[in-house]
Amino acid sequence: MEIQGLILAGGQASRMGGVDKGLQLWNDQWLVRYPLKALEGLCGGILISCNRNLDRYLTLVDEIVEDQASDYQGPLSGLVSAIERIRAEWLLVSPCDTPLVTTSDFEQLLQAATQAPDHHLFALSDDEKSHPLHCLIHRSLFSEITAAFNDGERSVFRVFKRLGVIWVETDKAHMRNVNALEQLN
Repeated sequence: MEIQGLILAGGQASRMGGVDKGLQLWNDQWLVRYPLKALEGLCGGILISCNRNLDRYLTLVDEIVEDQASDYQGPLSGLVSAIERIRAEWLLVSPCDTPLVTTSDFEQLLQAATQAPDHHLFALSDDEKSHPLHCLIHRSLFSEITAAFNDGERSVFRVFKRLGVIWVETDKAHMRNVNALEQLN
């Protein structure tokens, strides 16, 4: 499989007082470094979707992308902006705020795609909730995702549900996300 990675780090982080979430420290490392490490061995290249501190993110990867919409329209906006730059057959995605995510979580998505070759969209879930931002997307769905965004949709979950996402079970502990400054260490 030809795979490119994407880390979504372009959010407003309103629950964190508007700081750049990906650059907040967790165990003395930026939050964005954790999913980056988990994706590195699986992807032919990794892109970071960010909307500020571009020079700092460029110290981590060769390519960044900013949202086309300038008013923080959510993770679907970051995904759509990145889609235009993806050259690989598959896109493996992670948000920047899950420091416990592992390479094996993403390997589960890749294994699911191998086992269900007629499907083109996979995302992680645990026994309590779905995690659509941890996903694997085939390029054949890029135009439909973009069209949904252009038609006013802002929910990744609703778009993926409409496209027939296959949910892949993973460890709930790995999906813990950091949404408040108090959660940092």
